[in-house]
Amino acid sequence: MPHAYGETDEPCYPLIIVDDDQWVYVYSSPEDVARAVEPALLDDTVDAFDGSARPLRITWAEDSAQVVVADGSPHLHRLQEHMDSFFHAWTTNSPPPHAATAEEYVPRMLEAYALRNGLRHKSKRPRKTD
Repeated sequence: MPHAYGETDEPCYPLIIVDDDQWVYVYSSPEDVARAVEPALLDDTVDAFDGSARPLRITWAEDSAQVVVADGSPHLHRLQEHMDSFFHAWTTNSPPPHAATAEEYVPRMLEAYALRNGLRHKSKRPRKTD
């Protein structure tokens, strides 16, 4: 079974999927992905990462989501930007502090994600623009 932060071509859990509204979905196991991911989500996905911040490619085949590592290099900065956007657009919570490695950042991100307010509505703060 894949493990977080490992040197493997298999995705390391958790999987983090970002849709075109900057909503973030976190899946902690292959069973979670099989149960929750549907073709419509894949159509709306703009980015996906594993627990090592490596980009993923997700396709639909044989009535289930197929997840593979698209690039073996971590894209931590891009993951952090998506999480910042998610927290600013969809919650009133602060995004998790950035870190230099996925090993430091992902646990912080998971904790902040678990503690976010649970309402799915835009926060009163304006969306961050670049």
